[in-house]
Amino acid sequence: MGSVGFLVTKSPSELGFRTFLDLVGIWRDDELSVYLISSGVYAAMKKNRYSHTIRELSETETVFARKEDLMARGITRDMLIDGVEILEGFDRIVVDIMEKHRMVFTI
Repeated sequence: MGSVGFLVTKSPSELGFRTFLDLVGIWRDDELSVYLISSGVYAAMKKNRYSHTIRELSETETVFARKEDLMARGITRDMLIDGVEILEGFDRIVVDIMEKHRMVFTI
């Protein structure tokens, strides 16, 4: 049937990030993939307001942070939550959205 994807552009300090967490709660029984891009990569950092939630997600689901957005913000690998995968470019995201996911939320 496919999985549900989340393209997260909001940082944990933005109201839209809370919407992402609410939607994850609704779709938690599905296979989820989370793509942290733009300011969303701040959610991949250790010790942010929601790092425990991202850590829990990464234990059972796939959580990606886009390499170029991490680099643009000076975020290094050692600053990331364990389990968050670094993804280079947009190619994989586009392929996943088009072929893997039955539904994608952009936040």
